Amino acid sequence: MKRAVILAALLLPPAALASDLGALVDRVIDAHGGAAAWGKVTRIEATGKVTPAMRSGTGAMTRTWSGANNLRVEIAYADKTEVRVLENGKGTNNGRESNAMELSAMRLQAARLALPRLLAEKKSSLRDLGTKDGIQSVEIPVDAGLTVTVDIDPATARIVRSVGRAGEMAFATAYGDYRKVNGLLVAFHEENSAMGMKTADIDLDKVEIK
Repeated sequence: MKRAVILAALLLPPAALASDLGALVDRVIDAHGGAAAWGKVTRIEATGKVTPAMRSGTGAMTRTWSGANNLRVEIAYADKTEVRVLENGKGTNNGRESNAMELSAMRLQAARLALPRLLAEKKSSLRDLGTKDGIQSVEIPVDAGLTVTVDIDPATARIVRSVGRAGEMAFATAYGDYRKVNGLLVAFHEENSAMGMKTADIDLDKVEIK
């Protein structure tokens, strides 16, 4: 039976496979608030708590997204404050110019903060990576050398995880505690990792979308 299902899938014309992917992506975008609503978003301001995996204590985070090339993240710990800025595609880290890896990480983070919008914008160039353990993966080309893969639960049409890739570097986020903000579905819990190692949990307490 399993072999027959695989063979049937292989025999499907490309147009049918593309249609199936398009239908799933439409469901995902609609479940998260719709393409029209996400297309009107110009600013996402979030505050919350960061719990690092590799140091003690928590930090108060303020994060402002204002487009794919503009993001500001400030995390205030008891002993220091970290500020990372992406402005018109150029990055700084605590006031100094970001290196290539830091810049790629910020660009990928900016892309991943509005995933339903990114899916809608890149719909014609998405790549179906298949289904594993009931979760379907879709790759989104962001820019030269940068991609974001979203893992989707077809049962709920929610994005449960994303992985941003820049060359051999991979930055992953698992999403939870979804809530509606101005009609848009937003994850208030994020579990982040880099190259397979957990880096931090983020728990948002307030999100404003403009």
